[in-house]
Amino acid sequence: MGIYRGFARLYARGPYPEYSRGVAELLPRVLERFGARPKRVLDLACGEGTFAVELARRGCRVIGVDLSPEMLELARKRAKEAGVEVCFIHQDMRELRLDERFDLVTCWYDSLNYLLEYEDLKKTFANVAEVLTPHGLFIFDMNTRYGLAVGWQRHPAYVQQDTEELFEVHRPSYDYERDIATLKITGFFREGGVWRRIDEVHRERGYALGEIRDALKQAELEELACWGSLREMTEPRADSPRVWFVVCRAR
Repeated sequence: MGIYRGFARLYARGPYPEYSRGVAELLPRVLERFGARPKRVLDLACGEGTFAVELARRGCRVIGVDLSPEMLELARKRAKEAGVEVCFIHQDMRELRLDERFDLVTCWYDSLNYLLEYEDLKKTFANVAEVLTPHGLFIFDMNTRYGLAVGWQRHPAYVQQDTEELFEVHRPSYDYERDIATLKITGFFREGGVWRRIDEVHRERGYALGEIRDALKQAELEELACWGSLREMTEPRADSPRVWFVVCRAR
């Protein structure tokens, strides 16, 4: 089973969308810092659509792209329930093909870590550069090597969700030679009077900051900021579990 085929239902009903809501709340301060007022937004790896819907509510024209049909189905439902118009497209960000140009491109919740090959990360950055307007911004986050190799590995197994309607347990591991974290997810959700089980394996690669920066330079994207805390806008530390980048087209 491919990732998010079954997990999408647990994801949408769990704590995960709160991350996207939190980023949407912090985004105006970030945009103000760089004097940006985007009207056209592309949300890469948009998932179940929380962030895209929040920006559409604020008057932006938003396109969401994701590789998971199941997540896109949930995203379209979320937009419809919110009464906003968002165009959701099924595409792989490594093979992005869009005719439109955007003032802002985003990619949240360590989606870029799912690119396990460095060439795929470089290809994705190049695709983003092609769809950015001359003064457009690309803002994204990634899990650090510390976050994946230490933060994820604090417990051999842990319960992520446990309610009357669903149950979810995670079992992480880390390959130090390849810098790849593996997360085995087992979940159960109630469907009528029956409990359904899902099992998925998610893998993320930990990239060094130098690797990310080299990939950005090759895509002719200029770094404007790199933070270990989006809220505080502070420099990353050695033990920062996540980093946020703000970049723009260098040409």
